[in-house]
Amino acid sequence: MPSLKAPGLASLVGALILVSALVVLLEWHAVGNLSLEVRSHLRGDRRSRYQDQGGGPRRGVAADAPADAGGVGGAGEEAPEEGGHAAGRHLRPLPSFPTPREVRHSSCVSREYDLEAMPQVAIIIPYLNETWEQISQTLASMIAHTPLELVDQILFIDDGNANEWQHHDQLTAMHPKVQVHRNEERQGLIRSKVIGAGLVSSPVVMFMEPHCIVVQDWIQPLLERLAGSRSKRNLIVMPTLDIIPEEDFTDYRVANHHIGGFDWSLNFNWMDLIEKRNRSYHYPDPYQTPALSGGIFAMWRDYWERMGTFDVNMTEWGGEHIEMSLRIWRCGGSIEVVPCSRMGHVFRKRNPYVVHQQQVIKNLKRAALVWLEEEYLAKFFEQVPAARSIDAGDVSERQRLKEGLHCQSMSWYVDNVYPELRHQQPRRR
Repeated sequence: MPSLKAPGLASLVGALILVSALVVLLEWHAVGNLSLEVRSHLRGDRRSRYQDQGGGPRRGVAADAPADAGGVGGAGEEAPEEGGHAAGRHLRPLPSFPTPREVRHSSCVSREYDLEAMPQVAIIIPYLNETWEQISQTLASMIAHTPLELVDQILFIDDGNANEWQHHDQLTAMHPKVQVHRNEERQGLIRSKVIGAGLVSSPVVMFMEPHCIVVQDWIQPLLERLAGSRSKRNLIVMPTLDIIPEEDFTDYRVANHHIGGFDWSLNFNWMDLIEKRNRSYHYPDPYQTPALSGGIFAMWRDYWERMGTFDVNMTEWGGEHIEMSLRIWRCGGSIEVVPCSRMGHVFRKRNPYVVHQQQVIKNLKRAALVWLEEEYLAKFFEQVPAARSIDAGDVSERQRLKEGLHCQSMSWYVDNVYPELRHQQPRRR
């Protein structure tokens, strides 16, 4: 075998060293790129982590679909884990739910939200005799259209449902943040909300109902508005409630921008348009409303507790939102509708459970005895004569709460918040 001469051997060794160095350099470059990608993925802030379900746009970015596009979303999608990713975990596919056309103002659609500046929220949903179709589609739309990194839990309160109406396993299978608490005996909608709020520790509580369809970016405007009141924490915020007809859960009708109000019977209804009430109002800015419409609103949890939650001696259903409206406004707080937050809601003609009219009147009388001074209390009894003979129970605890909160008079409320009460009001919806 011929031997290699020294110059040839030296050239070969030099070439091998050069090739080895080049390989090491390329591998080091590739590892560096991979490391950057991994760090970027792990670091991914909340803006980039959340992807909405059903192929919709990312938060704060307008959809490509035309304004009148509609249909059914969420079909066959898996429920996202925190940050919008399934994280390799198999979850129950989300049921299909109706997707309304884009109904938000263009400035709401294009708006970007700083999720890092928003407080965490617990969503509380009492339910009794709700169909699986509506309760599951309500939850599916929330999972699909909510940045779940902002949500600590979605807590359903089973208010003594019979077996066929409980839905526990199906609900909790839709997302790991969904939990169910059961009242073994019916406590009523009012007490169930108090129970639910007492079971959570999030800075913000959001009360919801199980027959709604939320739209894209529904919760961010509410939390952003609350974050702006962080120093005082004396604000309640509501979304705009569009209309889902009771007979057709797939339909969605856009509501106007009404204020919430009531008459001297203390029964709620939608009253004037905000544009008519306040000529300088600019849509879609948040606007003040004299009264809560019912059970869908968000507030700081410590404010909820400091203000006395609900009157737990009110039973079943009715009157609590009027009592709370008077309490919030007259004791240093305010209530706002935030039009960039929207959802469809079924306004029912009849509840799917028994509501005893005498209990509703009792609730209204409790509110009237605490919050209406003599001249206004007389107006209530004129409108609700049956209340005179109903025992409302002891209201001394609520009266002490009113005194401790240093609240304004009913005349102050009429003069400064709801002057329309001086006149007969046409109901607008």
